[in-house]
Amino acid sequence: MRKILLSITLLAIACSPSKEKNEYQKLTEYEGHYEYVGETTLDLVASDFDTTLYAILDNSKYPLTHIAKDSFVNVRNKPVVFQRDENENVISYKSGGQNFKLLNRAFEKIEMFPRRELFHNVENYSYEVPEQKKDGLITGDLFQEFSNPEPIINMVKETIRGNFPEVHSILIFKNEKLVLEEYFYGYDAYTPHQLRSAGKPLIGGLVGIAIDKGFIKSEKEKLLPFFEVKYPNIQNMDDRKKEITIENFLTYRHGMDCENNNPNSKGNEMSMMEDEDWVKYTLDLPMVATPGEYSSYCTGCALALGSLVEVATNEKIEDFAKRHFYEPMEIKDYEWTFEPNPSSGTTFSQMYITPRDLVRLAKMYKDGGKWNGKQVISKEWINKTFDMEAGDYGYLWKHKYYVVEGKRYNSYLASGNGGQKINIWPELDMITVFTGGNYNSYELYGKSTPPNEMIPKYILRSVE
Repeated sequence: MRKILLSITLLAIACSPSKEKNEYQKLTEYEGHYEYVGETTLDLVASDFDTTLYAILDNSKYPLTHIAKDSFVNVRNKPVVFQRDENENVISYKSGGQNFKLLNRAFEKIEMFPRRELFHNVENYSYEVPEQKKDGLITGDLFQEFSNPEPIINMVKETIRGNFPEVHSILIFKNEKLVLEEYFYGYDAYTPHQLRSAGKPLIGGLVGIAIDKGFIKSEKEKLLPFFEVKYPNIQNMDDRKKEITIENFLTYRHGMDCENNNPNSKGNEMSMMEDEDWVKYTLDLPMVATPGEYSSYCTGCALALGSLVEVATNEKIEDFAKRHFYEPMEIKDYEWTFEPNPSSGTTFSQMYITPRDLVRLAKMYKDGGKWNGKQVISKEWINKTFDMEAGDYGYLWKHKYYVVEGKRYNSYLASGNGGQKINIWPELDMITVFTGGNYNSYELYGKSTPPNEMIPKYILRSVE
């Protein structure tokens, strides 16, 4: 979601190992625990993998570009300048007109190598069948479930080599079996991973549960009347806005001036996050089209739907989700604080769920809303969720397809900044899950996150 822009990259083209080590040692001068915006903190950590200084915020890494001694710029070319005391020790940095003090040198070192022990000996990698656990997932052998598994093995090796940076996990569930489970950069099966926007489809599911339980009559209901008490003075009201339905927000066919990646859109994510109330900001946006006319991806829609669940049920959405989703799914290792306001400026009101539980979530959707014989979400809602046109949105899910050697492969996708990808492949009886840390990939590297290359190049070629 929000684009954190602290990153520092030193170019090391044609450097000798000794020179790279020298540059790395220089970067360690900036390491430490610092103040950050909104009374939060961050760590600056030097990487011996790529000779880069990273800002670490909520376990996410963001690279800065070196300009001169103590001077760097972020991906928006905004200066980040360090200050030193009379003894030449770094004591703070300035950015965006603010000064952020170095609090102490104590910070947690995070793993910078995909797999340190195999990085220089990638051919020593050996595939292992995922561990069978008491989480309802049956495990199986990749070599038995894929006719051509070698591309997938090569994909894992390329990730270990660092050719797909900041891919944190790859899981493949094929023919009702978990056949691949690989973790990188120190991540493991027990660590809930931030989802960014990949958690939005769960909000869509919670709307469906609220309808199933009778708190909301139908997704065809008008949306704004639910907020009459909470927000009595919604701005830019016209006949088109009055007609917005819950379903319009579920399919991003809202008709408002809201397009996440358009800096000229009044509802773009960055503008929304500068406001004190992200839901009110979204509902106040002016209309530019008739609701239902076309889709336009808007983060505020998902947040407003989360708030709708709270208004309709008179319960915090975290508590509603715990009773009606997490507990029936037997998911225990998760985190979620839904606060669509500046208090979530560094966490974005996002969910944190383990990769294996993401596979379970996707399997529940794939199986018509059932998990272990329990109907978590009605089959009717699941069918409506996946009733979408090619390349468009269902109920906060997206239809995503790839064409490989002339053959089209269809999937339902939950996607989040950084390379969070949950794909359900109904025609292949397959689920793929990626988690990652390639935040703001287009700004930093000028290309999409690694899974968008890895899926067609390796996974889909393994099913042929």
